[in-house]
Amino acid sequence: MNTISPPTGKQQLVGKFLAMQSPLELLQRLPVRNFKTHSQKIEHGDVFVCRQGLTWDSHLSVDDAIKRGAVAVIANRPLDVDIPCIVTPSHSSSISLINQFYQYPQDTIKHIGVTGTNGKTTVAYCLNSLFNQETPSAYTGTLGSYFGDAHFPLDNTTPDAITLLNLFHRMQQNDITHHVMEVSSHALSQDRVSIVDFDAVLITNIGTDHLDYHKSREDYIQAKLRLIDRLKPNGVAVINLDDDLAAAMIERCRSRARVVTFSHQNENADLVASKLKASCEGGEYEVRYQHHKCHVKTNLPFMFNIEKTLAMLAMMVALEAPLGVAVSRLSTLKPAPGRCEVYRLPNQARAIIDYAHNQDSLSNLLMNVRQHSHKGRIYTVIGVTGDRLGDAAEIGKLCSLHSDHVFFTTDNPLGVCQDALFAALTSQVEGNNATVVYDRALCIKKAVSCLAEGDVLLLCGKGHETHQYISSNKNEASPYIGDLAALMSASKQNVWHGEHQRETGEQHIPQPESTEDQQ
Repeated sequence: MNTISPPTGKQQLVGKFLAMQSPLELLQRLPVRNFKTHSQKIEHGDVFVCRQGLTWDSHLSVDDAIKRGAVAVIANRPLDVDIPCIVTPSHSSSISLINQFYQYPQDTIKHIGVTGTNGKTTVAYCLNSLFNQETPSAYTGTLGSYFGDAHFPLDNTTPDAITLLNLFHRMQQNDITHHVMEVSSHALSQDRVSIVDFDAVLITNIGTDHLDYHKSREDYIQAKLRLIDRLKPNGVAVINLDDDLAAAMIERCRSRARVVTFSHQNENADLVASKLKASCEGGEYEVRYQHHKCHVKTNLPFMFNIEKTLAMLAMMVALEAPLGVAVSRLSTLKPAPGRCEVYRLPNQARAIIDYAHNQDSLSNLLMNVRQHSHKGRIYTVIGVTGDRLGDAAEIGKLCSLHSDHVFFTTDNPLGVCQDALFAALTSQVEGNNATVVYDRALCIKKAVSCLAEGDVLLLCGKGHETHQYISSNKNEASPYIGDLAALMSASKQNVWHGEHQRETGEQHIPQPESTEDQQ
């Protein structure tokens, strides 16, 4: 049962608040701006929502929230504060109260959920662009939340339920009809999307990732499959028939959802691509759906993006768009920010900015670049985040093997000693084709100085991000100019030496004495 803890101190409104009949009525009489769960992000007019978490009890942060302008508190125990305090029995009860306050804004929007080990950002962001050509649509994911002319940065790929309710309320006010959301395995495991019933879901693929959190691949797989469980009755699931786990995905849909499959290998799929051609500039293929065939051209480079565009087309037709209309819209797509963005540099080298950061995505990117870069060398700039220390050795080895030269640099250490991350990255490097540069912008400058005509520079891991998480506290991001700005700055300086030069701040990795030393 929800209760109201009256304000204390010198306020004169105690009697008025005590006379309120319900917590909902109290909220309705307050000038509520937003609901926030982090005291450091409170602004004047916000309501602070407390929660007893695994590592921190935010009830202890209520004084900080009040100093920053909170007009009320929703807590799970009585608090002695000088502003209205609504006490609910649990955090889920607090979410239900906020949902009632907003009058269930998510119910007025058609939700499309996208998950997968790789590709979900590109697919979700670009799907939103496709929907926006016809109807007001919104995107929520790694890049933040976009709708109308607004952009809201987010801490996580998939926000918590309270942040989502704030966004859904704003979307409703902006007459948004469709919402495409990236749904991470963490969010599914933690029930962050429990307030959303999806009209359609799309699983790009299921590889292996985030085992630091999920502990086993099976746990990771089951977390991904939970997105299907969030479908509305008679919803639709779009499945990649080329994925090894496609059968498990389809089985999960049984008696729950209509299934639309896509493939470029299996003729039994509903949507089949053939005659595939891809390059650094884009791709093209033929697609068949039911009795219709179309020629598809896309500005997204490389073969793995053909699979992503096929997933987008499958979702469009699953939601009853004519194939020809979907293909026509697709031809105008641009890459998502920081996702396989190709830049031609003044000396006719190319730079590709991509978020690739795990073994699957890096291997895919490197293989495709090598296939389409016959004349030039490949240079790679890469780091690993602090929570991927266990993957660092294999990532370092992969990038070293498939690059002419690899530059290891910083990428969100998250409190882990950067020297330990570099030691792991270089532990299985054979040969003398690796350089360590601590400062990421300087690292990009050094990499650019190596480039000659026909070469390709891969800037991996950060994508669109303009911050570094040096400590484990994600509320304390350190500013970083971003890979694109660093690239533009370096190219304007015209540093086209063509030969790698040693400068202050870099370390060459010596060749190991034997392979056995690296085991």
